[in-house]
Amino acid sequence: MVEHALKLIWNRRRANGLVVVEIAATFVVAFVLVALAGRAWSNYQRPLGFVYENIWQVRIDNESLTEQPGGFPDTSREVALMLDGLRTLPGIEAAHAIDLTPFVSGSSINGYGRDEHSLVSTLHNTLTADALAALGVHIVDGRSFGPEDEGQEYRAALVNRVFVERAFGGASPIGKKINNVPLEFAERLPPEVLREVLREVRVVGVIDDFRQHGELADETPYAILRPQPADRGSTDLFVRIAPGTDRAVEERIVATIGAIAPGWRATVTPWEELRENAIRDDLLPLRVGATIGAFMLAMVVLGLIGIVWQDVVRRTQEIGLRRAAGASMRHVRAQIVLEMLFVGLFGVAIGAVIAVQIPLLAIVRSIDWASTPPALALSAALILGLAALAAFYPAWLASRREPADALRYE
Repeated sequence: MVEHALKLIWNRRRANGLVVVEIAATFVVAFVLVALAGRAWSNYQRPLGFVYENIWQVRIDNESLTEQPGGFPDTSREVALMLDGLRTLPGIEAAHAIDLTPFVSGSSINGYGRDEHSLVSTLHNTLTADALAALGVHIVDGRSFGPEDEGQEYRAALVNRVFVERAFGGASPIGKKINNVPLEFAERLPPEVLREVLREVRVVGVIDDFRQHGELADETPYAILRPQPADRGSTDLFVRIAPGTDRAVEERIVATIGAIAPGWRATVTPWEELRENAIRDDLLPLRVGATIGAFMLAMVVLGLIGIVWQDVVRRTQEIGLRRAAGASMRHVRAQIVLEMLFVGLFGVAIGAVIAVQIPLLAIVRSIDWASTPPALALSAALILGLAALAAFYPAWLASRREPADALRYE
């Protein structure tokens, strides 16, 4: 049966060629979508590195503040008073400042590494030791920020495991300087800026992770810096509330900010809501692609049904002769489906050759070699399954024709 199917396919190679190309293109689209979905699911399974339940963002702003030559005015005193006031409110267990709230699009990036030749692009944030504890950040090596970092010439930092792997090759970074500024870059900086840039950033501990952009984001080198006196105050605060606290406490938070610092206003948003928004935004391109891919697959299946049906109609007398010679209905169905599977297999093989170029040439950054084999296997199973499904109905109709009727067919 296999040899006969291959011979028939070869005899109709011109007609089957277009089908093979169509299946190959569909396979590449399916591969990209499956690989991206697999990568998103894999990322979702990894821990965030912090808690977000019962954590609320308190975004503060003052429209009267204007940027000056040296940057925005120093608001650290007002921010400290706001935090003290928030900590006195019933239902609030902790209140702290943070440079960049998780699940939002903003980010700060710097080049950190073991030396100037091993710098990696690193996201960074600023948090106190108490803020880290409030968020449940886990120290896996070294220590958190402490009194021993007070008044030192260096700035203490925590880095995640991904940074350690990429910048230090897995070796311990504890006690190492990571802000190694290339000389050609340092020479272009003003003296007052250069002093701050050259101030040593020293690793005092390693954290499991701090996935600022949420579960679906790829793993990224990350550093958390200890606040320093020169900081001008953050416009992002967060509060940890006691479980079961009523949302009415939002009004008290806003009122407290306004009473302590007239002219300032606050916007309160639960981190859980920010997380849901981030997941929805991250999944939007995948959903759009999946919708287009599903439409494309449906069109391909309908096209294959028409092609198989047309082929079956042309072969009516051949099928009648085989039925008259003793071929069973099951055997006829299997023959037609097998032919379509072989055509689909050729298309999948060509599509696979094209698909492996995507991680090889880094055409889509989120698709790497780790996700390629399972994506190839799942895409092949999907395409071949649809090809068999498209062939089954015409094959079923053909197998039900009586031999005498098929032989009389004109």
